[in-house]
Amino acid sequence: MDDLIIYFGLPDLALLLLAVMFVAGLIGWSLGQWRRKALLSRVAELLDALPQGAVIVRADGRVVLANAEARQLWGEEPFPARLGGSWVALAGEVKSSNGYSARSLDTPSGLRLRVRAAPLRSDLALFVLEDLTAQQRQEAFYRTFISNVSHELKTPLTVIQGHVAAMGDGLAADDPRQTSRRVVAEETARLTQLVDNLLLLSRLEMPDFSLDRRPVNLEAVVEDAILQLSDLAEARRISLSLQRENSMPRIMADRARLKQVFINLLDNGIKYNRKGGAVTVRLSTDEERVIAQVADTGEGIPTQDLPHVFEKMYRAERRQGRYVEGSGLGLSIVQRIVEQHGGSISVKSQVGEGTTFTVTLPRSAGEGSRKTVT
Repeated sequence: MDDLIIYFGLPDLALLLLAVMFVAGLIGWSLGQWRRKALLSRVAELLDALPQGAVIVRADGRVVLANAEARQLWGEEPFPARLGGSWVALAGEVKSSNGYSARSLDTPSGLRLRVRAAPLRSDLALFVLEDLTAQQRQEAFYRTFISNVSHELKTPLTVIQGHVAAMGDGLAADDPRQTSRRVVAEETARLTQLVDNLLLLSRLEMPDFSLDRRPVNLEAVVEDAILQLSDLAEARRISLSLQRENSMPRIMADRARLKQVFINLLDNGIKYNRKGGAVTVRLSTDEERVIAQVADTGEGIPTQDLPHVFEKMYRAERRQGRYVEGSGLGLSIVQRIVEQHGGSISVKSQVGEGTTFTVTLPRSAGEGSRKTVT
């Protein structure tokens, strides 16, 4: 039940009751057929009272319950007894990670849905469906606006950086003006990074965006990302390490974009870590996928923030009032790059113990990239 509360938060009493009833009923599953029917009937009533689409599904895709809103969003009658394709992959992902996950998926009627998933127990997951069609139109407007503004900011920022660098020429290292110059340079660099992230996110969300897919050595990509962030990690006394299986296959991917994924995840693990902490990347593989876990020993993400960590501009609350630099765009960029590769990302966290992001990617370009329901 804790995982359900982590996912939805406490305000929705109906969902809390659903969790209590469902888990209690599953524990007492042996009480008889009539009890099971009564339980399912009551859970169905609670689901139908929700404003969002909600589906309870088994790890193999078999549907246990779907509420009225989910059936309406699906657009075809009857609601399928078993989900396939990316839907069952999401259910399996929630089972294997036992954590929150989310994807954008299409229905047979052509609606684009944001599907958020959380485990109910070892073989059951709860999907919450949100229609993204109207939201996507609104986001397209903001995306164009942000892209235009970012482009307008890019040129003057480049000019400022050049002049700030030139200001240091001829000044002694202990000259008080050097301190002012460094402050201006650092703040200009921060603003430039924000503009770069906005432009990258805008490009990733364009319908005609495409990846430069080539055979990629994932281990080498991670090593490059670790090397790039080694100075930052050393300054904060954070150790970075890579663990891998003996033989990792090459995957079809855009190397530059994939490197950005690990730079953002490692940077996140460094910023929100404790002094003397660690960030570890673990690489593994199976017949169809490669799996990368980025685990840190930091402060963890509060339970109420877990469902929102991949949202644009979202910054989780942090304990002890510690301010951490950042725009709230890094994880949104990560999610979009991973999804562009036909993969998925999930997060699991415990306050005071750390956070683990799990990235799953297909071994070939075509695997996992389907957006239609089967």
